[in-house]
Amino acid sequence: MKLSGNKKIVLLGVILLIIAGIVVVALKGINVSLVFQQHESISLLIGKQININEIQEICNEVFKNKKVVLKKVELFDDSVSIIAQSITDEEKSNLIQKVNEKYSTEFKVEDITIEKVSNVRVRDMVRPYILPIIISTVLIIIYMVIIFKNQKFVKIIGKIFGIILLTELALASIIAISRIPLLPIMVNLMFVIAIIELIFLINKETMIINSEKK
Repeated sequence: MKLSGNKKIVLLGVILLIIAGIVVVALKGINVSLVFQQHESISLLIGKQININEIQEICNEVFKNKKVVLKKVELFDDSVSIIAQSITDEEKSNLIQKVNEKYSTEFKVEDITIEKVSNVRVRDMVRPYILPIIISTVLIIIYMVIIFKNQKFVKIIGKIFGIILLTELALASIIAISRIPLLPIMVNLMFVIAIIELIFLINKETMIINSEKK
């Protein structure tokens, strides 16, 4: 496949971006959300509807510059899980005191435990997608062999999957370089982009073949 001058420049830029992403991952690793890192958490059942912004203000006072993630854990918005990389006994005591003052609760420091949670590895995050990807890829290749059977289908399939692979690697590199925390929703989004691109490229190749037959 011959590339024009502009396409060569774009391809070179994509390759350099991917190389930069590989270097960042090699030096700094993948930045995952605090929820998936090794962390500590405190769960509080307030017993009344809570405003997450109010809890955030309390956490800002207690944890200062520490990164904190809040998660509502009950259907009725009356319970919250407070997640930080580490929680000291002093921070725990201050947190409970301020929550008691804000919501008129009667939590006791000795009754509230700090839960230690181990990290979730990136490969564990991706593992559920491996089998569906393999099955989908095989079915897609069979479909493409059928619709491109009278053409150089190996070349066409290689071209399509090559473009998709470059796109996905470029997206992964952007995420790595910008240090955006990796979340499952981002993995899902990358798969959606791959599917959309696959449909577009198959339609494009089909139109090219049909135009050549005329």
